[in-house]
Parts: sequence; C-alpha cells; structure tokens
Amino acid sequence: MNLFDNVIADLRDYLQKKNAEGSREYAIPRLSSWPIAGKGNVVLEPDTAIELGNPRDESASFMLWSNDAKKINDGRITLIGPDIGDSKQKNLPFGKVVLLGVRGMTEDNCYERHRELEMARYDLNLSGYMMRSVSQYGREWSRVSKKAISQGMNFATLGSALAQMYRNVDFVESVEIVFVTSSPADVRELGVLGDKASRLIGALNKMAAEMSFECDSCEFVDVCDEVEDLRNIRNNLKKEEPNVRR
Repeated sequence: MNLFDNVIADLRDYLQKKNAEGSREYAIPRLSSWPIAGKGNVVLEPDTAIELGNPRDESASFMLWSNDAKKINDGRITLIGPDIGDSKQKNLPFGKVVLLGVRGMTEDNCYERHRELEMARYDLNLSGYMMRSVSQYGREWSRVSKKAISQGMNFATLGSALAQMYRNVDFVESVEIVFVTSSPADVRELGVLGDKASRLIGALNKMAAEMSFECDSCEFVDVCDEVEDLRNIRNNLKKEEPNVRR
C-alpha cells in the first residue's frame, strides 16, 4: 500500500529544487549515543539556546510511509538551512519530514499502524531537547538547551535518535529524514505538502474511526477520488459494515 506516493513525489521535486539552491545530505548514525533524559524533561527559557518552530515562526512537521522500499533513501538526512549549533539566531523556522519504508501495510491494517507510528514520536526523550508542543495541524515546537549545544547536539544527533526510535517498530524497515531551517518561505512551501498528507490521513480517519461513507457531503471526497488506496479502503469498510448508512 502506497497511500503517500504522490506526496513523496512532490517532496522529491521540492528537495531537488532546494539541492540546486544549496542543501546538505549525510548519513544517519546507526546508533544514537546521546543520553536519554529522565522523567520530567524540561528545558526552561533561561536555559534555552535555540527554539525550533516557535509559534511566532513557521513550522511544518509530518510523516510519510510507503511499502515500496525504493521510494525511501534509507539512512539519509537532508538538511536545508543552518544546523542547530551553526545558527546565530535564537529562533529558527522548522520543517521536519520523516519518511518510513514499511512492510505489510495493507488496506485492512493501515489505520491502526499509522496511529502506532504517530504515537511513536512521543517516545523521543533526549537530554537537553524538549518537544514543547506538537499540534494536530502539522506544527512542532522544540527547545534545545545551551548545555546540549555545548556538548555537540546537532541534526545528526536528532536524526539518529528518531531513526532508532522508528526502527524499534517491528514493521519499519527504512528511515529517511528531512530538516528545513533555511527560511520561513521554505518551511511554508514544505507545509503545503504536509497539508496534502494531512488530508489523506483525515480521509482515512473519517472512514476508519467514524465509519462515515456519505461521500456527497464529505469534505474529503476530492482526496478519495484521486487516491485509489482510499477508495479501496472505503469499499472494504462498507462491506464490513452493511448497516452503515450509504
């Protein structure tokens, strides 16, 4: 199942354009050696070196997955913009995309498995790094402490921890991560792709969680019309729920 194929293709176009303008690619360290924080991991404002995706700045954060391993560049980080320790500013716009190569994702299990992947991101608990807010609207606000910066925290650190965390999910086989800090405009452009992914998930949630199939009045009818996987899910769910109004 390849629900996000069109969004992944659009992301590749975005990355190709940004690569021409200047971006960096490097390998994700296989094992994260950064210390795990204890309970109540908090980075207070006086201890903060930099904020990523503050509500006053642009922010876009989303996840894409595919059963097609060829669509994921396993072990790659792409960084567009300054690294955490290189910035002269205390606040940076922040874009983050996690791309996952998965196995066994089907029309029957994709809703539950996607929720499992969404919940996994809350397991990230690095010393000196605090996710202050994660919004349902595809925004993420984080703080990095002065101590963490002095000890060398960077996007390779963060990417390694994220990759290791997702690889702990038994059906995840490959991980690729994109970070964008270059400008508010670049993050806004990335956010357009995040909105497309969000509408796909919105349609999936409406069908699987609400068991709603009244297409004429559904705000996601255009999405289902364009994506065959969603149409197949809808048809399968209809068969399972013969008493649902149609």
